[in-house]
Amino acid sequence: MMTIRSLNRWQASAGHFSFSLALGLAIFTLFRFIWYPGALFPLGGAGKLLFLVVGIDVVLGPLLTLIVFHPKKKSLIWDLAVIVAVQLGALGYGVWVMAQSRPVYLVGAIDRYELVTANNIHPDELAAAAQPEWKSLSWFGPVVVGTKAPDNPTERIDQALAALNGGPDLAQLPRYFVPLSAIADKLVEKSRPLADYETIAREHITELRRWLKANGIDESSVAVLPLKARLGVGAVLIDRNTAIPLRTATFDGYATPNSGPADNAEPTR
Repeated sequence: MMTIRSLNRWQASAGHFSFSLALGLAIFTLFRFIWYPGALFPLGGAGKLLFLVVGIDVVLGPLLTLIVFHPKKKSLIWDLAVIVAVQLGALGYGVWVMAQSRPVYLVGAIDRYELVTANNIHPDELAAAAQPEWKSLSWFGPVVVGTKAPDNPTERIDQALAALNGGPDLAQLPRYFVPLSAIADKLVEKSRPLADYETIAREHITELRRWLKANGIDESSVAVLPLKARLGVGAVLIDRNTAIPLRTATFDGYATPNSGPADNAEPTR
């Protein structure tokens, strides 16, 4: 029967590495495909933090095991327990930090979509949301909603001034959230055809057209809106009838043909 003391340091380190790698891949999957799907991953700035947290987890624990492991060492079990505890503690803290900045809303606002993260929303504002499902923050990817300026002129002006002075904008205030259908017509009106971006982001548009063809979607039934995120501006491919997001991309949705090419951006996700 194989026991820990029957291993050499290289076998022990390799086993620890395999466990750490599996854990790291699970966290990567959560981040890449649930919290930050599509182009939200580069636009939301998830890559660096994820690399740091997972990199430390996968490298540091197995390395410490390689250094301290000796099968005849009396304190071996204690040493390994401390290493695992420190590793899991650091990993847990890193994931907790990442969870505080996870995307929770994709908000349609006037002429664009905005990516809103958990730490962008104050708990008091969350409690003031108009619908019960908006009063809690999603753990399974961003929820699509719309937002609308207050009807009261004084309140509208106060909110605009507060945003100009560094306060939260409409997209970060759930009390102004509305169902996407309530503002879909305005979003569609502000959208632009995919063909408008051909000379700006040719590689992206080619890839999006391949995706549309593969999914049996006619290009005439979609349009593009800008996407504001933590690290800049991307684009959202929307349904022309409902304004529902279909796919995200990293090219600048505000760009015009006179802006010059944008094909040096990261590929569409």
